[in-house]
Amino acid sequence: MKRLLSVFLALVLVTLSLSACGGKSTKYIIATDATWPPFEYVDEQNQIVGFDIDLMNAIAEEAGIEIEYQNVGFDPLLAGMAQGTYDAAISSITILPDRAENMLFSDPYYVAGQMIVVEKNNTSITGEDSLRGKRLGAQLGTTGEALANDVQGASVKSYNQIGLAIQDLLNGQIDAVICDTPIAEGYANKNTSTLKIVGGSLTTESYGVAVAKGKTELLNKINQGLAAVKANGTIDALVQKWMAS
Repeated sequence: MKRLLSVFLALVLVTLSLSACGGKSTKYIIATDATWPPFEYVDEQNQIVGFDIDLMNAIAEEAGIEIEYQNVGFDPLLAGMAQGTYDAAISSITILPDRAENMLFSDPYYVAGQMIVVEKNNTSITGEDSLRGKRLGAQLGTTGEALANDVQGASVKSYNQIGLAIQDLLNGQIDAVICDTPIAEGYANKNTSTLKIVGGSLTTESYGVAVAKGKTELLNKINQGLAAVKANGTIDALVQKWMAS
């Protein structure tokens, strides 16, 4: 009887061990603000797509991790990352010292800047020096908003989505929009009869994948995956896919 009990217990332990080994792997929640084409946006099939999404998928594949996206506004995204609500975030996030106090950052994966978009017939704004006293629009929580707030005498309107700022610009409710280089170029190239970019790039910024503080193992995996996709030409291919005019 004792021998049968020992065999039974041994079988139970083996079953539990196999069950643990065959359990589900960790799924990481990746936050993104899908209102920022061509980096992240919701397509006609209601799917989140874009440069960042393809990149993060490639990183996850190389790193051997399972991910799931959560669409959230940019300002709540930054707050959520600071609070550890999400495991990581990819959303054209500029690596900044003040942000790095609240979250970790991967190695840079894209270099952008801030540019000024105005209506095609606007002749009063030609660059940064002519923004004084103007009505400026930018997305909430972005470096574009920070730059707009630094302009002397300007009135700044912040938006949850950059597309709403562009719409107000076209409607004459604001004089200019400050946003990231590829976003500015994307809207200007698609609306050549109504929009234009003036001046050069106002800043030089590097995008990184944000990771919740304390999740250094995840950060290391993301950096390993990022290094692999840089080496195999994936990023160059994605630039051609999403940025080519």
